[in-house]
Amino acid sequence: MEAETRYDALELQVIDQERYEYIRAREGVTVDEELVHFLRRTHAYELGWVKVEGEKYIRYERIASVAIKRGLGDDGGS
Repeated sequence: MEAETRYDALELQVIDQERYEYIRAREGVTVDEELVHFLRRTHAYELGWVKVEGEKYIRYERIASVAIKRGLGDDGGS
């Protein structure tokens, strides 16, 4: 049996959406650094759209909250 891959991500609560969206920390960047870029709207977060897992994009102003989630599995859950 293959071990499940664990990763850290930003967890986004989106307005009018029940499920959370996730942004994996980019390679070579800690999830804490990713959060700083997200909050300052630098690097990948300069535009009005935020890319989340699954090749989806969310409008920045539709994000209600963001949190760091550590040790997520490939199914998005902990």
